[in-house]
Amino acid sequence: MSRWDDEVDFVIVGTGAGGATAARVLSEAGFSLALVEEGRYLKPEDRPRELVDAMAMAVRGMATLATDSVVPMPLLQGKCVGGSTAINSGIVWRMPEDVRAEWASRWGLTGLVGEAMDDAYATIEDELGVGPTEAPIAGGNNLLMARAATQLGLPGKVIQRNARGCEGNGRCLQGCPVGARQSMEVSYVPRAIERGARLVTDCHVERVLLERGRAVGVRGLVRDASGSRRIEIGARRGVIVAASAIFSPLLLARSGVRHPLLGERFQAHPGAAIVGRFDEDVCMGFGASQGYEVPMRERGYKLEALSLPPDMLAARLPGAGRDWQTRVGELGRYAQWGGVVRMEALGRVRAGLFDGVSVRYEPTRADLAKVRDALLLVGRMMFAAGAKEIYPGIASMPEIVRSEAELVERMPIELARPDVHLVASHLFGTTCASADPSRGVVDEQLAVRGARDLYVMDASVFPTNLGVNPQHSIMGVVWAASKALAAREHARRAA
Repeated sequence: MSRWDDEVDFVIVGTGAGGATAARVLSEAGFSLALVEEGRYLKPEDRPRELVDAMAMAVRGMATLATDSVVPMPLLQGKCVGGSTAINSGIVWRMPEDVRAEWASRWGLTGLVGEAMDDAYATIEDELGVGPTEAPIAGGNNLLMARAATQLGLPGKVIQRNARGCEGNGRCLQGCPVGARQSMEVSYVPRAIERGARLVTDCHVERVLLERGRAVGVRGLVRDASGSRRIEIGARRGVIVAASAIFSPLLLARSGVRHPLLGERFQAHPGAAIVGRFDEDVCMGFGASQGYEVPMRERGYKLEALSLPPDMLAARLPGAGRDWQTRVGELGRYAQWGGVVRMEALGRVRAGLFDGVSVRYEPTRADLAKVRDALLLVGRMMFAAGAKEIYPGIASMPEIVRSEAELVERMPIELARPDVHLVASHLFGTTCASADPSRGVVDEQLAVRGARDLYVMDASVFPTNLGVNPQHSIMGVVWAASKALAAREHARRAA
């Protein structure tokens, strides 16, 4: 009788951009798989329209997971099949060429970011229907930002998204109601299941099981409607950890992996936003949640339009009593744009009390200068597009600013960390990849050093952050690594 509750060729922990892509490639190559996910499998019809209810279902800790600091920074992560791809806006960016060159020359990752990545991008973009946000579903929030970029001569552009058949429902954050966004729970996970992969949901993986240094399976705790039970799933060929930049290093540490950089070099793209009121109708509730952007790479940030559902937008409005009620009565006339910053700060992830994790991460003075620059430019753009007033959301400024001159005059010369509310949704590092054993928890094949048949395939392997939305880069890197893994395993099977 087998010791395992189930046994497959590969166990994949996590079903986000990394885990689902590995499943797509390995299932296509003929390997049997078990995909283990801590969250639920939510179909489009399961996702409620109300943001708070949707967050309770699909976002880790209802977005209360945050850094350990005097001024906590929320860390947004999906906790459901599809991971964070199920709660984002489907933005697609190929890895910038300067990042690819650095990873090849400085980190020795040529095999991951060379031709194999280009081939992966072409296939992924075709399979997931990647294309520009089309004019009929752009919506007022995006169109106003495009107007502002034109007025100021900025390099704005329509966002590329994996949202084939988007109807402009403006509900990306809650979950696309028609399944148009090709996040992993409607694309690569079902595709892997069609090829025989088994999906285990509501399962917290407690550890990877190592025998004589080799990964042979995982042990997890399933909590579902039938109660709680422990399971063990055997892996004949290996275990792939794809649990995110926060939880992958914790799982490896619990499993006995040791490396000086495990949990180190945590990085992010924190962002902040400004709301503006216009005399014309904006109607955030219609259109792509994010359909227009202004890349300012040389200045270390990217500006994006981001529509909010009414309940969240109302919370961003200033005032109280009758003044606030008056503004709420004009919900159709607000726009929101923000900046995400490519920060230089490095943090660390350790086991802790809240959700089992402690994240230490503090923006540097130079990082805060980029935040200031980004928000100042967003404010200028709003007035260029015709805003009557803006709400900067900066503690040391007035709640309401009514002209560009006032914005420039009242913007502090230097932002302190308590001045601004930052949220991080792009998370990197903590199990860095490198050809140099002293600099990489995993090697250039994404194999964990000090263990056999154990791999990490998510954004935790990124040695640097990107400055652009990371989902496509994660998928490209993991596709290349999974293809190479499949080829090695087929060769080993034939030997």
